[in-house]
Amino acid sequence: MKKTLAFLLLMVALPAFAHPGHDANPLQDGLLHPLTGLDHLLMLLGTGALAALARRPLSLPLATLAAMFGGAVCGHLFGNVIGMEQMIVSSLLVAAAALLLPSRQWLLSLIMPVFALFHGWAHGVEATPSAFWLFSAGFVTVSGLLLAAGFAGGCLLRRHPGLQKAFGGGLLAGAALVLAG
Repeated sequence: MKKTLAFLLLMVALPAFAHPGHDANPLQDGLLHPLTGLDHLLMLLGTGALAALARRPLSLPLATLAAMFGGAVCGHLFGNVIGMEQMIVSSLLVAAAALLLPSRQWLLSLIMPVFALFHGWAHGVEATPSAFWLFSAGFVTVSGLLLAAGFAGGCLLRRHPGLQKAFGGGLLAGAALVLAG
């Protein structure tokens, strides 16, 4: 019953993830955005860690970056999509579940690029149309660096299962903060 209630609350979460108005300095805004959006920061670090734990060192991070950029282009061209915020929060829950359920890591890692598509879509929607390409160059660059940092952390987590569970719990707590925001 508690899991059902939590799931229902996730599905009605208010959109709180956009950070519009990236036209003053689009490259700088793009570089900073993955660092200042808690949802994006946690998803990227979690996906990087998952890539290390699931032994997918290049395929998962590259698929994630490609999906994010593809989503950004779609958001830029087509605008908002229903369910985007719920998919973004769901990405944090799936990354946390993958860290808390080691036997499912490989399977759950296959889903992360789909969620990254929605993170990118949000970027495309919030970027000012005239600044889209510079903003995108910035967020893709920093996203790649955050995936690499998460991967490095994941290599450490492979040797310390207790830390892996703590990191998974941190992702769950982060998802709760994003929902509360």
